[in-house]
Amino acid sequence: MNLELINTRRNNKIYSDGINTYKIFNKGYDKRLVFLEAFITTEVEAAGVKVPPILEVTCQNDQWTFQSEPIEWKSLFTMMQEHPENIDTYLDKMVEVHTSIHKFKCPKLPIQKDKLTDYIQAADLEEGTKIDLLDMLNTCPKHKKLVHGNFTPHNVVISSKGDYIVDWNHAAQGSASADVARTYIWMQMNMPEYADIYLKKFCDATNTASRYVRNWIPIVAAARLGKKNPGEEELLNSLISVIEY
Repeated sequence: MNLELINTRRNNKIYSDGINTYKIFNKGYDKRLVFLEAFITTEVEAAGVKVPPILEVTCQNDQWTFQSEPIEWKSLFTMMQEHPENIDTYLDKMVEVHTSIHKFKCPKLPIQKDKLTDYIQAADLEEGTKIDLLDMLNTCPKHKKLVHGNFTPHNVVISSKGDYIVDWNHAAQGSASADVARTYIWMQMNMPEYADIYLKKFCDATNTASRYVRNWIPIVAAARLGKKNPGEEELLNSLISVIEY
């Protein structure tokens, strides 16, 4: 099989053979996470979200693979890199796709608050700070909107068949504002000059007070800290430090 590399991610690579698309996970990637992502993706597809349908899950040489329908696409992140002069249009597209996700519900998915709680408890933070953050989380309104959990321009792909959203392994039921807080944190790490612009665009599009989203940022940053990804600690701790008691 002749495969063309389309995209490289932390835990997987995307290939095409001209007939189908293949998401090949790194060797040793947790089997449980592979099937969790397959389940969530299928649930999201059934709810009506435009995702590349998984046709087959296979394993060869200790590497799990999703086979999907062929899609000629380009990620929104790649488009931003290739045409930075169009960044404002691309940010608007990103907001359009992001808000479209939150219109759906997937009652079989995990609860966002439960996931955030687990990660905050695993974070290297003072116990008093954890308690304050968990108190803040518990007082936040309960929502059951579909949230992506890792919405970035990498995960929005533009094709002749429409706009697709990929990588659903972090999806849950919860608050759209918390979901946007996660995107804001990603942008602070990778596109800091556009983070506040994106936040404003989202709030304007959804008539959401920016303060409401910002109240989620320390909570989501602490949860991200619990994942212990190298190189993220300094920024995440700086976002947690703005916690309002």
